[in-house]
Amino acid sequence: MSRRSWRDGLLDDGIDFAERALHDGCAADSPCHTEAALVLSLLLAQVRRTDHAQAVLETVDGLVRARADDQLTATATLARSGVTLATGDFGKAAKLATAGLGEAERSGLKAWTPLGHFVLVQSALRQGHLSTAVRYAQKLKEDTIFQREMLHAGQAAWAVIQIAEAEKGRQHAVPLGAELLAADAAVRQLSIAEPAALPWLVRLMMNCGRKQLAAHGVHVCRQLASRNPHFSSVQAAAAHAAGLHDEDLGKLRLAAESHVDPWARASANEDIAVILARGDDRTVPARVLQQALDTYTQTGARRDASRIESRLHHSAPSAGQVSRHQRTRDIPELTDTEYAVAHLVAQGFTNGQTAGQLFLSPHTIAFHLRKIFRKLGVESRVQLASAWNDLAAPHTGMREHTTGALTTGRPSLSS
Repeated sequence: MSRRSWRDGLLDDGIDFAERALHDGCAADSPCHTEAALVLSLLLAQVRRTDHAQAVLETVDGLVRARADDQLTATATLARSGVTLATGDFGKAAKLATAGLGEAERSGLKAWTPLGHFVLVQSALRQGHLSTAVRYAQKLKEDTIFQREMLHAGQAAWAVIQIAEAEKGRQHAVPLGAELLAADAAVRQLSIAEPAALPWLVRLMMNCGRKQLAAHGVHVCRQLASRNPHFSSVQAAAAHAAGLHDEDLGKLRLAAESHVDPWARASANEDIAVILARGDDRTVPARVLQQALDTYTQTGARRDASRIESRLHHSAPSAGQVSRHQRTRDIPELTDTEYAVAHLVAQGFTNGQTAGQLFLSPHTIAFHLRKIFRKLGVESRVQLASAWNDLAAPHTGMREHTTGALTTGRPSLSS
């Protein structure tokens, strides 16, 4: 009953049925009780009631340890990775997903592995590890083929579409996005589970002149919001999608204030800044971009933070009042810009692709690359890619896999 209500977009009923299953359906010390708690925690995480979700997980931690069941341990670790992803802590989520997938492989668990793969795709995308994201997106496709549970088709599709946009550019993502938006049930589930997803798709369609598809995405979001007035994540997603479609600052500001999901909130602030940048006062969008940058940085979304930092310098290069993105560099020898350049080049981006991602000229990228080679003691892009794992991996929560070089397309300037 819980899953049926959730599928129909009746979120209060879905959570109510899940709580009844937890408290009334099974003995408190049974595997059934533990699995019911894990499912409830994920439903709560989807609507970004993450404090409640974490509290539910804590109630069964002792039972999981006491049972010493390898598959149950793997399931609990993967569930916790999903809840952690919803809090916006991408580094920690990636570590938990990696551990959970390892436990699942050793114990033969298959049903919950799509959740771990999705967490790693999202974490890798946000942290800028595109080749790692590509690898786990391929595993999501395999999960779909074998009809493994615990992940809605809309979430897997969104992960694949984001990869297409990041790896090859918007023109490759639009047909996939159009196909997803045509499936109302999948779109509704995606809007429930990922409050940033429908705004992301609406933005993609608006940027590519597909306004009718964008409008349809807004319509689905609004329908869901009208049926679930008590869920701020759903209300924020609807306001965000409508604000993008209508180019309405009021709706976008409402979304930025309402989003519980930190990455979605930063994304809404970035959208506000894009509209404000059309005016004459350049300091206003810079202040909003700084808010987005601070949030992206706190979550570990390095790809997005690098993009915003480049926009700040591009829009106000001499404005001393705009604070720079302060972080402890993983490689102290490199400046922030050099780090961003090296990070992309190490993944196989061309100078032109890197320039587009960072709002710099290819000539400037070449200049920075020469300095990077000298500082790191490497002589080629191949050597840089080979060395990057050991230089940057200890701080990222996952190892980057640079063997799948990105040699075609152009990374999008917004994601």
